This record gives sequence, C-alpha cells and structure tokens, in this order.
Amino acid sequence: MKRLKSIEFCLMIFFMAFIFMFLIPVTNVHAADPDTQTSYDKDITWNSNTSSVNSYQQLEIAPGISLGYAFGLTQDTNGKVKSMSDNTLTQPSVSQSGNNIYRSKINVFLNDNGNYIGSVFQGSHTSATSSANTDQVSATSPDFLITPLNTSFGLSGVTASKYALLGGSSINVSSSSYMQNKKFYIGKDSNGHAAYKIVGDFVRGTGTGSNVFDLKAEIVLRASPTNSAIVQRELFLTNNSSRTQSFQVLYGEDTKLSENDRVLIKDLGNSNGLFIEDGSYKLMVTNEIPDGFKYYAGQSYASGSMDWIKGFDSKTGAGAEAKNYKYGDPITGSSSLTDSSYTLKWDPTTLKAGETAHYGSTMGVTASPYALPVVSKTYTNQTNSTGTNNIGDKLKFSLKVRNNGYGSSWTYEKLKDTIPDGLQIDPNSIVLTYNNGTSTPINASDYDASTKTLTIPPTLALTDGQEATISYNASITRDASGKTLTNTAYFTGHDTKTTSKTYDASVDIPVKKSKFDFTFNKYVKNVTKGETNFTTSTNANIGDIVDFYMVYKVSAGSDSLSAGTKLTDDLPAGLVLDGKVHIKGPKDTTPYQSSQINTGINQVNAGETVTLEFNAKVTSAAVGQVTNVATVSGGVSSSNETLGDMVSNGASVNIQKSDAFTEVPSLIDFGAVNLYGKEMVLNNVATKGGLIVAHPDDNSFNVSVSYDNDNADTQMKDSNNDTLQTDDSGLLFIRQRTSKDTDDGTWQPITTDGVPIQTANFSGSQDTLNLTNYVGANDWQIHLAPNTSAGNYKGILSWNLIESV
Repeated sequence: MKRLKSIEFCLMIFFMAFIFMFLIPVTNVHAADPDTQTSYDKDITWNSNTSSVNSYQQLEIAPGISLGYAFGLTQDTNGKVKSMSDNTLTQPSVSQSGNNIYRSKINVFLNDNGNYIGSVFQGSHTSATSSANTDQVSATSPDFLITPLNTSFGLSGVTASKYALLGGSSINVSSSSYMQNKKFYIGKDSNGHAAYKIVGDFVRGTGTGSNVFDLKAEIVLRASPTNSAIVQRELFLTNNSSRTQSFQVLYGEDTKLSENDRVLIKDLGNSNGLFIEDGSYKLMVTNEIPDGFKYYAGQSYASGSMDWIKGFDSKTGAGAEAKNYKYGDPITGSSSLTDSSYTLKWDPTTLKAGETAHYGSTMGVTASPYALPVVSKTYTNQTNSTGTNNIGDKLKFSLKVRNNGYGSSWTYEKLKDTIPDGLQIDPNSIVLTYNNGTSTPINASDYDASTKTLTIPPTLALTDGQEATISYNASITRDASGKTLTNTAYFTGHDTKTTSKTYDASVDIPVKKSKFDFTFNKYVKNVTKGETNFTTSTNANIGDIVDFYMVYKVSAGSDSLSAGTKLTDDLPAGLVLDGKVHIKGPKDTTPYQSSQINTGINQVNAGETVTLEFNAKVTSAAVGQVTNVATVSGGVSSSNETLGDMVSNGASVNIQKSDAFTEVPSLIDFGAVNLYGKEMVLNNVATKGGLIVAHPDDNSFNVSVSYDNDNADTQMKDSNNDTLQTDDSGLLFIRQRTSKDTDDGTWQPITTDGVPIQTANFSGSQDTLNLTNYVGANDWQIHLAPNTSAGNYKGILSWNLIESV
C-alpha cells in the first residue's frame, strides 16, 4: 500500500456547563369558476359536483400511521376511521350558537392503525342518528372568517356565527346562512391524491356598508404537492359585484389533540406558525404555502362567546409572529395548560370587480417518533426589487427542509436540483446553512455542468424543529425571455423508523420579454493535447494549457447595446492566465492584445459581435470539474432599457489524473450531554461538509483517516493545554463499512496508522467519488472519560488516499 495524500484539518471539542460539542473546523389569479380549476390548483383534475361524500384521502407517514383529510364526517360510532355518507356538505350551514357552526366543515385527522385521532375539538360521534354525528364535525371551529375593515367589534368581538364564512345572520335558521348555492367537487392531483372543494356564494348584508359582501367563495382541501404528509387548506374569494370590496380573512380552530382538550400552543420559530403536542401526537400549522398567513395568535377558548381576535394586539394587530419566539416557546401568554385555540390572519384585501384573492395554510399531524419533513424552494431577485424578473437579473435560490416531526430525527441524505434552461448557476456560490445559523460553502464540483444538475449529500440529522437551507445564485439568460421557468428541487431522507423518501418543491420564475436580444457563448479546447475544435468542455491534466474562446453577439433585429458596458471573466481556483488576452470589438478588423481579461465594450449594434480569447494554465489547485463563465454587466439598450448581468454558458475543464481530496468534513457535531461524572459514548448527530475524492487511475484504492492523541502537535487540547484522556480501546471511532455505504458497519478506533472507512477497496477511474455517506450522522463516535473537563479542544485529523499495489 502506498500513502498518496494527507489532508490535515482541525478538530474542536467544546464543553460549556457540560454541554458537549465536537467540531472539525393581494394575489391576482384567475376567477374561481366552480366548474373549472384556478391557477393555484392547475395540477388538479376536478370531477363533476356531488351532493355527498363517502371518501377521504390519506397520506402515509409510516406503516399504520396516516394523515387524513376530508369535508364532513370520517369516523364511525366506535371512533374508527371510516368512509361515511355525509349528505350535509352542500346544505346551508347552521349557526347553533355564537360559537358552533354545522356542515361543510374541514376535517383533518390522524389514522393511527384505524383509530380516528382528531386535530381539533370534535363533538359527539356516538349517536344512533347519523345526522347528529355529521353536525358535530369540527363544530366549535369557525374555519375561515371574513371581517370588515376599520370596524369596532364591541365587547363580543369577532364571533363565529356573525363573521365566519359559514356563519349566518340568525341562530338555527339555515336560510340565513351567508354561504348559499353550495357545490361539492372531488378531484385528483398530479400525485394521485384526492382533492376536495366546496364552492358557493358568500352574501352578507344588503346595501353598501363595510360589512356588506357579495363574493364567490371556494374552499379547497388538498395534499401538499411536495409529497410530505401535509394538508393545504385554501380559500379563493372572487368579487361577484360591480363595486370594490375590502375585508380581512382569518382562520380559527378550537384545538384538541386525541383526547386532550387542554393543550399548550407553541411556536415553530422564525414566524412560520405554531404546533401543539400531547405526548403521543403532534400537530403543526405553517404559512409555508403561496399566500400563507402573515399573523397568528394562540389564546384560551371561551365556550360562552369566543372572540377570535383576542390573541392579537388590540392596537397593532400583531400576534406571535412579532415576538421573536423560538421553537417550542408557548404563545398563549402562559405556560399552563388551558382549553386553547388559535387564529391565523392575512393582510387586508381589496378586490375590484371580477378580481380573485387566494389564502392558504398548511396542517400536519404526526406521531412519535416519526419525522415530518417540510420542504420549500424560494428565490429573491438580487438585482431589483420591482417584482419583475428581467434577463440578466441575479436570483438567489433558497432550498429549505425542516423537520416538524415528534421525538424524531430525519437524516438528510441528498438534494437534487436540475437547473432549467434560462438560468445559469454560479457553482461557486453554493452554501449550506445549518440550524444554528452557521454556514459552509459547498464544493463547486457538486454541480454537473453537462447535465445542469446540482447533487449534494448534506449528511445531516435534523431533530424536531431543526432546519437546513442550501442556497445558490443563478442569472437569468436570454433563453428565458418572455417565459415562465419552473425549477424543482428534490429532497431525500429518512427517519429512524422509515426508509428513504423523496420530497419535491417547485418555484415559478416569470421573466419579462425584452426588446434586447443577444447570444453569449463560451468554449474551450486543450492546447497541450492538440485539440483543434472548441467545445463546452474538455479534459486536462495539471500543467496543461487550455484555450478559452468567448463570443458575445447582439441578435439581428434587436436593440443595440450602448457603449460603457463591461466584460469580466474571473478565473476560478485552479486556472491562471497564461499569456496575453486577444479582444476583438464590434468595429475592430483584427483582435488587439491586453494583459487583462476584463475590458470595456463600445456600442454593439444588432448583428455585431465581441470576441475574447485567452490561454489558461491548469494548476495544482484544480481538482475535478472547473467551470468558467464570463459576464457582461452595466449595459443599457438603445431604447434605454437597463440590462442586468448577462452571463455566458459555463465552459468546463475536467481535471484528469489528479489523485486528491476535493472536499473533507469541516465539522462533526456530537450534540449536548451532561456527563454526571460518568463515562460517555456519543454518536455524532451531524457532519458538516462532505468527503469527495478524485482517483482517475485505473487501479483500486482506499480512503483512511488517522488521529494521534499522543502527539503534541495533533492531539486535542483546550486553552489550558488540557487533553482528552483515552484508554486502550481508543478515543475516536468511525463506522467502518464492508463494501458499500448502506452496510451496518462496525465501530473501529481511529489510530495513528489510520483506519480505512471501508474494508473493501474502491474501484479506480473515479474523477469525482462522493463518499459523504460514509462520514455522516451516526458514523462517528467518541468515548469520554468520567473526569473529562469542560473546555474548547482543538486537534488535527489526517485523511489519506491509499493506493493498492
């Protein structure tokens, strides 16, 4: 065996009060036509309306545990989940009292091996009279409420009977119901899940007062398109009248989880919503949905006359979202158990005739110890804040996953994101941000320019309430002009009880059509190897000379590019300029030479081009795939349109015959523990950074890691030069696999000579071998002696490539 390469980096152990950390350094949408789909449920195929329902949809959390949703009754008299014929769905709702409303009620529940576990307070379901049971579904929860603006609600406040969408002007009089002409629809989304909606006319009052409304209402229940066990509760309101209408939308529920009516409402953190838990089950409500709620509050429930806005500040209207609560903080104003409720609230809405507004919230229910991953993909325009995306604009994408599970740990295995045509990613901008706010850059080699696919193995274990975000920058290219791009990310992981599952999140990026059109292409060839044709990628060895050639052209028929634009080309690590740069402007007959790549550009008319060519040398810093792009910035068109950064395609150099570590872990986190003077064996809960190697030679090889606790230059020490004691068994351990990363493996001590991460060798001819799954969560172990002192410890590990001979 021959030792080829050693990588050294820092280990830190942090003790503070026996806390132990181990470190290696208003929306415009189409009208809500009841017989057609809206722009937000365009992936749902709706069937004809029906007057009753005898079905519900379930989303599996784990074998025997599912999240269910429906309108109306879904349990029998024995409390078992069952399809029930509920013919009251399209009947006018009835206000039995100031608090209770019957019919057309949302029903989200947990099916625990056939047992119905309610997410809100449910009335009696044991009556021999079926209508008595159907009337009790979620009766004390108003669901959506519509309130006028600039109105004093008096001592009674916002009550269900008076202000709920399903309320009415008189008690126990169905003809006084605000929502009439109901229709019920069943549909199916693109994932095969059932969707349900109730459509009707919401008419309250007469004349032109502030509490007079004439709206078409559409209440939708559907599964989250992300594939998570999450239900989306949505409302579409369309102005049916010829006059402008203004109002505010709220959503309220009387909480009860399983048999517990007295549950504490807690914050999810980051102003994302709330959750409740009772020891066996957990329910969470979030605003992570298009047009999600902005404000939320928890409050005690009053059975006599419930005011659904009493949890908000009476002067500002703010709720828990304004109080900087952390995950798990109670939001009801007290940590004592009480009969609680919550209210969601959106900003005020003003609709002109025919306009439609959309409102949404999500609900999930799970059981211990199952994870509930919630994924999202969003972007912000870094170039302008007008709400319009233009060619050349730089967008920052954020791909987030949070574990909303209960007593769970979700292992984040992989993120995959294929960048659509019309976007050019900056592979050097990829960053992973952890739950504590710290971040680490992701190696650019995780992006494959040939397939435009980003594949990252985060190897994190997210416990309840924890999240991780991967972000990157991308520029809008000319291919996107006048189009709406859709970008979808796929998140894969598992908890301790289930197998791997993939969740997806998409975002649409509408791009304004421009009068200015251009092409911007970059090519490369290997001069050392004698290549004569330019392509978008080439193979190279360290020391090779590669030739980059760039062509920027203003398209025929386009506006011209005014003078004063700048062309820049910043070479990535591993490439250095070799010789002069040859630049040919639109009016030049021959190229001129420059000692710098960056240059100003004179006016470029339609049909004219700018070319740039230079040689670069591949240095020892280059490993794997190195991608180079050029940028034209500061441009203004002849019609005075300000142009964003125009970015070329990426020209890639694939470094060959370079045995190296592309990436090694930067942090291993063993969580927190109170030693109590006892020996402790801890598994790591997360690893920051990956393990990626390049071994293009044909012969097989292995990867080992070593640590010397007796060497003063490498052993872990704190600021007092105290060290960590070890016995004959060792201090640090790694889970050594047999032949693949999915093997259970055995714990092996990390010695001074090094221990292979796998007993079998790896095959050769590996330009980019990702071994991150060998060093992720639960793949490391540390043995702490009983007398271990609190401190901040730092040491050195070595990674080695061992070649088979």
